[in-house]
Amino acid sequence: MTFRLSALLCCALAAAVTTQAHATERLNWGWFNAAPYMIAEGPDKGNGIFDQIRGLLKDEMPGYEHKDVQAPFPRIFQEIRNGNPWCFVGGVKNPEREALAYFSAPVAVFLPFKVVVRRDRLAEFSGAAGPGGSISLAELMARDGVRTSYLRGRSFSPQINALLEQHPNRQYHSEFNEALQMLLARRLDYLLELPIISTYSARQLGRDGELAALTIREHADPTVNRVMCPRTEWGKQVVAKVNAVLHAQRNTARYRAIVERWSDEESLRIIRAIYPTQILKSE
Repeated sequence: MTFRLSALLCCALAAAVTTQAHATERLNWGWFNAAPYMIAEGPDKGNGIFDQIRGLLKDEMPGYEHKDVQAPFPRIFQEIRNGNPWCFVGGVKNPEREALAYFSAPVAVFLPFKVVVRRDRLAEFSGAAGPGGSISLAELMARDGVRTSYLRGRSFSPQINALLEQHPNRQYHSEFNEALQMLLARRLDYLLELPIISTYSARQLGRDGELAALTIREHADPTVNRVMCPRTEWGKQVVAKVNAVLHAQRNTARYRAIVERWSDEESLRIIRAIYPTQILKSE
């Protein structure tokens, strides 16, 4: 009886230890609707660029209990800031964020942000555009009565971020489609957005062709995006494992097809030209 009781206690203790160890390996993948990078609904659900990269990482990292958690980006960033076991595919690295998070090697690339407006108002904005259809964001932001909104917690580029710091009284939104619908309803005058996002989202709303985009004079370079995890020992280990997967996968046909999906011909040309240097060789 004593032996049997001891055996049962040992089994229970082992199960408890295993459960505890398993729990510490939980990895929450934060995501939100930002189609076509992350697609929350419709026939393309789960087939966004970051959705597929997240799925590949989950397949190649079996040592974790992976859980996808749909939440606004401000919450995802707060969980990472607080050191909780959360990661996010698509983070843009900057000095402020590096103090709070570890970043992987590049996973994909954002082509430059543009000023997105209603097509029927394009003449109002293109009149200030220079050669090649570029517009000065600094001049646009200085105009009285011109309304816009920014995704809360988003990092654009060093040039755009510096301009934003000069305008502290800004309007924010937490969901991409929230601001897009405000633009289409004429409650906003322009957005700083990635054309691939605004074009896809407008199409899903049945408003295809109603938007136009102008190149921003102060921001013409692509921006790489990465996996972002908390700046803890746990986050450091996860990023190391993510990097091992990326180094093995990023030059495969499967991975490159993920990065190129949803891009138009011009965007494909640019992505393919910069992929060897900004994705494969950039760390």
